[in-house]
Amino acid sequence: MKFTRLASAVILCTASLPILAASYTVTELATDTLGQNQYGVSIDNTGTILTVVENIYNAPIDLSTIDFESAEIIAGLTDIEAARNGQYNLADYTFLVNRAIAGSSNFSFFTQQLGRFQAYKTYGSANNIEFINAFDIETEALDGFSHSMETTPRDSAAGTHIVGNTVGPFRPIDYVNEDGLEIKYILSDFDRRAFVQVGENVTPLLPTDTTLGGTSQVNSINANYVVAGSGSIAASTALTASEAACVDETTRGDQPIEACNRNIILATSGITRTRRAGLWLQRAHVWSLDVEGTVVSTQTYGTLITDEEPDLQGSSQALDVNNSGISVGVASIKAVDGTVVTTAAAMFLQNGEVVQVLEDQDLLPNSAIAINDSGYIVGLRSQSINRIARNKMFIYNMNDGNVTFPTDFFDSSSTIPRAINNNNLVVGSADIEATNAVSRKTAAFIYDIEADSFTDLNTLISCDSPFNLIEGISINDNNEIIVSALTKNPARNRRGEAIKDDNGENILTDTVIALKLNPTGEAPAVCSDEELGIEERQAASTGIFLFTILAFATFFRRRLKS
Repeated sequence: MKFTRLASAVILCTASLPILAASYTVTELATDTLGQNQYGVSIDNTGTILTVVENIYNAPIDLSTIDFESAEIIAGLTDIEAARNGQYNLADYTFLVNRAIAGSSNFSFFTQQLGRFQAYKTYGSANNIEFINAFDIETEALDGFSHSMETTPRDSAAGTHIVGNTVGPFRPIDYVNEDGLEIKYILSDFDRRAFVQVGENVTPLLPTDTTLGGTSQVNSINANYVVAGSGSIAASTALTASEAACVDETTRGDQPIEACNRNIILATSGITRTRRAGLWLQRAHVWSLDVEGTVVSTQTYGTLITDEEPDLQGSSQALDVNNSGISVGVASIKAVDGTVVTTAAAMFLQNGEVVQVLEDQDLLPNSAIAINDSGYIVGLRSQSINRIARNKMFIYNMNDGNVTFPTDFFDSSSTIPRAINNNNLVVGSADIEATNAVSRKTAAFIYDIEADSFTDLNTLISCDSPFNLIEGISINDNNEIIVSALTKNPARNRRGEAIKDDNGENILTDTVIALKLNPTGEAPAVCSDEELGIEERQAASTGIFLFTILAFATFFRRRLKS
């Protein structure tokens, strides 16, 4: 039960800590050996932890994708004959990996693909790390998986059912153009797609509309294998017209149909490619699975727009689902004057109904982030504070309709919840510095709904901890927490080897890592300001929020007027 954003520490007096606040020990996850930065995603009640590793060490090089006669390759390599035989010195290996990552980020059709983010499952120990391959396959040529696809896991149930998002597997396509030149394209059959993985069995979670593959995104799975997310329900006229043009050889141009189709979803600005928006109408999807991960049924939802032709307006997305099958998220709604479309927190009921959570129109825009089995919904609203858009957390009680806005670190602090457990504890991140800057330093927090206590997680760990807890990410019913933290680690090259300075000492760099916090049941230690490392434990936000901000990029585009 989840969401996303970032953090760092506020200085709280010991007396301000809630009496019942428990201390935590810290476990470093073994996946931090796989890449310079790793980001926690979730922890379920079995202790299964999902993480994402950025730019893995020792990524495979696919020789079949490299034209060793090209000017770019000749100029970039220092020992081309050795590289041609798969023997790379560090400089050449770094060049080829960087080329593949850059090409993947820019949607190149002609370079090896290497996904920037790779998904892993762990229980925390070094002997128990599993690669979440999704649609990737092992090959003899690469001596393993290609790691070509960017994959982000989102949630797991019972330690067995893992849901996440990825792109289609890439494959080479040999094409002879009109000049008789042989060109090797490297393309995927579809773009963004949700999946569920049970052991080695991987099942796509297809959207209602699969024109050009469609798009789907998953966010959460409950104990009954009900999955919440979103997907395409209809293709735009521009997409269908472009697809028809690709089928017609007279309008396709001198390229394979797969390349033509891939170009439809991309927008080009200079030398930069990005995904084109607005090709599909996106709506909340809920997939019901069986124990093997097979999709039993798919239900789609509408929006909160109730005037004429509502099916053609707005978007919706389910972000979390509890064990009663109630999903929550966001849906488009028209403001009071009936003209401006904004977004509102929504419940998606099993009968197909979409219900607005906060009826007060003055609280728009807002979003529901997570829901637990006790009927608490946690969300956020966007408001203008000193002419800058900030987020404030709210708690909605389904049992009595009561809405509260918890007191956070200070009045203008932007607070973003990410997860809630069935003990009514919320984790997330909040601003800790009261500046007028748009982006401010933040801290991981835990909020106890029943005790109405809002606590900086940095104050609940060892006084001499080298970690700055910057984001509370996930919490299970054992009150175990996954956080992201900043620390100083040795900088490493693409092989994972420590980089040394002229004196042979390790060069240290700010690194984002995932940590597991284990509750001790004991009171936290009393730390002095010096022990807390006030200056050292404050840090700027990182890019972790991108894993779920995709869910909001479509929705929170409008700022409230001051």
